[in-house]
Amino acid sequence: MKKLLSVLIFFVSTLIFAQEEKESKWILKLNPSQLADAFSFPTVMVSAERMINPYFSISAEAGVQVYETFKIDSTMLNSKGFKANIEGRFYFSKFFNKRTTPKRNQQFVALQLFSRKNQTTDILRYYPTSDNPNNEVFTDYFGVKKRVLGVNLIMGNQISILRSKRLILEPYYGIGFMNRKIENTALQFGVAKHEIQYGNHEFFRNRMLEKGSGNFLNLVVGFRIGYKL
Repeated sequence: MKKLLSVLIFFVSTLIFAQEEKESKWILKLNPSQLADAFSFPTVMVSAERMINPYFSISAEAGVQVYETFKIDSTMLNSKGFKANIEGRFYFSKFFNKRTTPKRNQQFVALQLFSRKNQTTDILRYYPTSDNPNNEVFTDYFGVKKRVLGVNLIMGNQISILRSKRLILEPYYGIGFMNRKIENTALQFGVAKHEIQYGNHEFFRNRMLEKGSGNFLNLVVGFRIGYKL
């Protein structure tokens, strides 16, 4: 009887320990860094990650624009936007250490496909390149529609905090490639006959004009907060 009881206690203890160590299949996350994304547009982004096995997972993320970075007196297009991405992850720290149970730090590499689409109203000040004796400066309010598609290589660390290890922090960074297409509406400014007023730096201005369309390097940095279900 004592032997049977000892075996039963051992079996139950092992089962409880295994359940505690078993990795959660789902993680829900919020991306606070996207709320301050001034290079594209600020969004509230949520994501869900599903573990395929101890080393690989699929993560999908989406969000909508929640506020405008600056107000324009004359509105050509109301500001709105949508972002989405999907990524396949490889937790190399677990793979190379030959472990299947979760630890507090889990480094990963991911291949991410992303899409962004938004519209807004922008402002441009310019003057004619000739026949402008009074040095008159014109103000142009115009609409901007932008679509971006691309791919990123992401490196990150999934850090479990608190005793339960269910709450996670996920800093990440990456580099990639994007194709940007810009359409302008109600734009009076013309490159051939007008000059942008000093102060509208060309690097930032091209991000809102049609000539800013094309293929570009893309840099990524941010962090997420999540909860393991």
